[in-house]
This record gives sequence, C-alpha cells and structure tokens, in this order.
Amino acid sequence: MSISPEQDLSHPDHPAQETAGPEAHEPETADGASSDPGSPGARRSPPVAYAVEVAEGELRLRIQVGPKSIPIAITPEQAGELGAALIGACVLHAEGRVPEPGRILRSDWPVTGWRTGAIREHCLAILLLDILGGPEIALQLQPALAISCGRSLLETGKTLQRAIP
Repeated sequence: MSISPEQDLSHPDHPAQETAGPEAHEPETADGASSDPGSPGARRSPPVAYAVEVAEGELRLRIQVGPKSIPIAITPEQAGELGAALIGACVLHAEGRVPEPGRILRSDWPVTGWRTGAIREHCLAILLLDILGGPEIALQLQPALAISCGRSLLETGKTLQRAIP
C-alpha cells in the first residue's frame, strides 16, 4: 500500500485504520490512560514504535502499535519529507516553541556542533552536524565539493562577522 502525504490516516475506510484497530486512535490523558469515560479503568495505551526499512526492494515505514505491525510503502521522496518533518518537530520541541496547529514541514535546523572526518577507502570527507534536540546529520562529500563548501562557509562567515557591530 502506498500512502501519499495528503492522505488522511484517520479516515475510517483507510486500510491502515482497520489494521491498527480502534485502540490506536482513542484520546488519552498525559499519563497514557484513555480519556473515554466508558473505558474500563485507567487503561494504558499500547507501546508504539516506528522504523524505516527495505522490503522486497521498496522502502517501507513500519508502525508497530502493541502487537500490531503496519507496513506502509513509501517513496524516497516521501522518506525525505518525513525525515525533514521529524527533525523539524524535534527542533521545535527542543526550542520550547508552540507552532501553529497543522503539518510540520521542513524547518530550520539549528546546528549546535560539528565535526569532520574522512572515509579513506571511499575518498569522502564527512561533516557531522549536531542539531538542536539531539539529531546528528552525517554528510558525505567528494573532496572537491568539501573544499568548495568549506571555502563558501568561510566567506559567508567572514561576511556575517563583519556585519556584527
């Protein structure tokens, strides 16, 4: 099954909804108990886990809700959009900002640290970026591109530094 970003997973006719079962969509309180007054006691929500995997040559987002596993085929473009949105959500949470309701799309990723290295057997430069909220991004660059990127960052940094009073 392929889900486009525009599809609403909460729609009752959607196959993922049927597979997940109603317990995955009941409102909960902050302590995990169901807020449904007709629910039996303070029932805990099932554990939820997410993974991106390759199966049968395709990318899949696997959502595990308690004992139920929901594989969803995704395109590389959708994987990139999802990854960017998840890092954006992590940054917003770390900054303590309360964004407007709605989708979290691409956002700025404040870099809190960086390191460089090399993969010698592949002749690649590595730039590791620590992002606010915890994610670490590893960028692999061909040597000429690493030099060009470094020079460009140096010039941009010098220009910005001169603009600071």
